[in-house]
Amino acid sequence: MHTNKKTLGIALAALGLGAGACNGTAAEADAGNPDKAALEAAAKLLVQPVALIAAYQPYLRAPESKDAYAPRRRNDLQKAGAYAAGEIRFAATGARQKLDPTPVTKDVFAALGEISKVCADAAESSAFDVCNAAVQALDAALVKAGAAASAAGVAGKLPRVAPEAVTDEARKAITPFQKALQPAPAELAYFAKRGDEKASFNDVIAACQSAGEEAAVMMKGFEHADEPLRLVAVTHKLSIDSQCHTLEATEPLRKDLADCKKKAKSSECKIVCAKVRTRIEEGIPAATFAALEQDANTLCGK
Repeated sequence: MHTNKKTLGIALAALGLGAGACNGTAAEADAGNPDKAALEAAAKLLVQPVALIAAYQPYLRAPESKDAYAPRRRNDLQKAGAYAAGEIRFAATGARQKLDPTPVTKDVFAALGEISKVCADAAESSAFDVCNAAVQALDAALVKAGAAASAAGVAGKLPRVAPEAVTDEARKAITPFQKALQPAPAELAYFAKRGDEKASFNDVIAACQSAGEEAAVMMKGFEHADEPLRLVAVTHKLSIDSQCHTLEATEPLRKDLADCKKKAKSSECKIVCAKVRTRIEEGIPAATFAALEQDANTLCGK
């Protein structure tokens, strides 16, 4: 088949123009897509703030414990929650100040603002719960923004408020806080003695006192730390001291209750029974006192 050169030239020119126009339009569309640009910027910006928020979030709630002899009230955990809420607020506020609130990032921007508001000055359990709910709302906003990022072809992923989001930098940042709060070897040994039914009172109290000495050394290391962090270390030491005091106060009650076996109906023993009941309601501090409740039921009645 013979093709006219003029016709061929026109056809090739048309194809060339069409290909160039197509490539140009795609490039321009990619470069001029404000949503994609905003999401790419957010993906980079939010990595570290979200890592810090994810690292501190678990400390907004007291850890679940199966230890029947752990104290029911821990002031050091309250201070830890307050410190964690403050650090979460600081991270959220810093991120919000840098984030551009575009249509695709406005929900994340708003969630960061809510954290900045509700996590400020949180100092007790109900406030920690509100702060934690705001953190969960941030995660939901990040999921939504992440879906938009995926649809827009953003290379980087938006982080989630999850353990896997915690970076090495965030782990390093949270280490001093964990050191101030978490049990060291002597305290772990005390926990073991506290739960051992074969351990004598003398063994348990000696272990508690060793834990207190260890915590005192740790507390001294935070003397010049920022006040919120120093208070975590101080209240942790005071928590151990309080546990030792409770142990020391419970041992005489056990002896007094044993003495009441011969005079259970005396007015003196009624006072002893009342004190023992109070101790049981507040929590038995160690396995060495495990029989206290049964003895009280036998001698004092239910």
